[in-house]
Amino acid sequence: MPRLINPQGMANRLILAGMAIILLNASLQFGLLDRHLRQDLTELTSSQLLTLANYVAAQIDRDLVNRRELLRHVADHLPPALLDDRIALRARLAEHQAVNPLFSEGLMVLDDTGMVVADYPPLPGRDALSLGDSDYFRQAIQGAFVIGRPLFSSVSKAPVLPMAVPLRDTDGQVRAVLVGVSGLKSANFVQALYDTRVGATGGFVLVSPRDQLFLGSSDLNITLTPTPKEGIHHQHDMAMQGFRGVGIDVNAGGVEELAAIASVPTGGWFLVARLPTHELFAPIERLRDFMLTTSAILALVFLLVMVIGLRHQLRPLREAARHAECMTRGEIPLEPLPVVRNDEVGHLTAAFNRVLEKLLESRAEMEYLARHDGLTGLPNRQLLATHVQHAQARAQRHGYGLAILYLDLDGFKTINDSLGHGAGDAALREVATRLSGVIRGEDTLARIGGDEFVILLADLDPDEAREIAELVARKCLGVFERPVRIQDRDCLLGTSIGLVLDHGERTLDALLTTADMAMYRAKETGRGRFCWTAD
Repeated sequence: MPRLINPQGMANRLILAGMAIILLNASLQFGLLDRHLRQDLTELTSSQLLTLANYVAAQIDRDLVNRRELLRHVADHLPPALLDDRIALRARLAEHQAVNPLFSEGLMVLDDTGMVVADYPPLPGRDALSLGDSDYFRQAIQGAFVIGRPLFSSVSKAPVLPMAVPLRDTDGQVRAVLVGVSGLKSANFVQALYDTRVGATGGFVLVSPRDQLFLGSSDLNITLTPTPKEGIHHQHDMAMQGFRGVGIDVNAGGVEELAAIASVPTGGWFLVARLPTHELFAPIERLRDFMLTTSAILALVFLLVMVIGLRHQLRPLREAARHAECMTRGEIPLEPLPVVRNDEVGHLTAAFNRVLEKLLESRAEMEYLARHDGLTGLPNRQLLATHVQHAQARAQRHGYGLAILYLDLDGFKTINDSLGHGAGDAALREVATRLSGVIRGEDTLARIGGDEFVILLADLDPDEAREIAELVARKCLGVFERPVRIQDRDCLLGTSIGLVLDHGERTLDALLTTADMAMYRAKETGRGRFCWTAD
C-alpha cells in the first residue's frame, strides 16, 4: 500500500511551511489589530464615559442647586416675627416641607447660639440639640449660604448632607440660621449615583476634596469614608488637585480602570465614572481567542485542500485581507473592498463592505453627537470650546475682539412643569430656531445646559464690539416678544442675558463664569434684559 504522507516530500514541507505562515500571519495581524483596537476603543469609550460622567455630575449639581434655591426661598418668605413663636415656626416649616420635600431629613431653625428652636418633621432628640460648633452654622451665621460637611446624623444615624442659609430680620441683621438636611442615600437626592451602572462592574464615585471624603458610590459601601492618602492612587491625587478628564490608572484596590472625572461645581465635588480595563478590553480578548481558533482551523483546511487549488481560490480573500490590514494600519482610508467574483469570497467581501459602511455611519454619527446637542442640533460645550479657541487665536493674531452672550430662559420651568418635558423640549427647539436667525453665519449659537444658551460673536472690530454685542442682545430679547406656540397654546418665554468681551486672553470657563454672573444680575434687576460683566 503506498504511503499517503511522505514527511520528506517537498509538497509536505511546503504545506507545513504554509501552515506555519498562516499561524504566524494571524498572530502578527492580531498583534497589530490589538494595538489599534485598544487605542480606538479607549478613545471611543473615553468620550462616552466623560459624557456620561458630565451628565450624572450635572444631575447631582442640579439636586444641590434645587436645594439651595429652596432654602433661599424659604428664608426669604419666613417672617422674622415667627422666630419668637416656636409653634408657628414649626407649622411654617411643615408647610414648606409638604409643598417641596427636597430635604429628606427635614428643616431646622437654629437661634444665634446654634440651638434648635424648631424643626420639621420633628425627630426625637433633635429639638434639644446644640449645633453651635458645626461648620455650617458658624459660616451661615456670618451671612453666607453653606453646604456643610457630610456626616452621620446623631438622630437618624444615617449619612446626611446639611445645607444652611442665614435668617435676617427687617434690618438685615442675621438672627438665626435655616438648615435643610438631606440623606445621602435618599430617593430624591443624587439618585443617579446609585442607580446608574457603567458596564457590568464599573460605576460612579462621588468625592468631596474639601472634606477628603467619599460621599457615595454605585457599587461600594464607602459612604463618608476617607479618601486615599496622597501617593496611593495617582489619578485620584490629580483629581483632588483639579484635574478633570479621562485617564487609565491603577486604583487604590490594585485594579486598572478607565476613569472619567467631572466637576459638581455647586458642592465643590467631583464625580468619577470608572470602568475596569479588563471589562473594556474583553471584546478584544474574545476576538483574539476567535482569531487564534479560526487560524488553527484554516491551517487544517489549508492542509487538506491546498493541493487541489485552494491557494488559487483564496487569492481574492488574501487580497481583501491585505486591503483590510492596510486600512487598520491607517495606510489607506477606510473604503469598500473590491468584489472580484460572485462566489462565497465575493459574498463575504460584500458583507464586510456593508459592515464597514455601517461602522463609518455609526462613527460619523457618534462624532456628531459628541459635539452637538441631541435635542436642538446646536453645538454643545465641547464644540463651543473649539470655536472659542479658534476665535481667540484669530483675535490675538489680527487684533480682533470677541463677545460671549450667556442666555438663560425666563419662564421655561413653568412650561416644563405644567405641560411636561415634551413641551419643554419643543420650546427649546423653537428657541434655538429663533436665536439662530439673529446671528451671523460666522457666529456660534450653542446650548450648554437645560435652558442655557451661549452665543459667540467672533472677529469683531474692538471699537465696535460692545455696540455689536448689545445689538445682538436686543435682537435676542426681541425674538421672545412673540409667544411660543406649544400644544395649541401660546406660552410666554423670556430670557436674561449676560455679556462679556474678550480679546483672546481668558479661558472659556472663565468667560462663561463671568457672563453667568452678569446674567444673574440681569435676572435680579427684573429679567428680560441684558447686563454687562462688572470687570
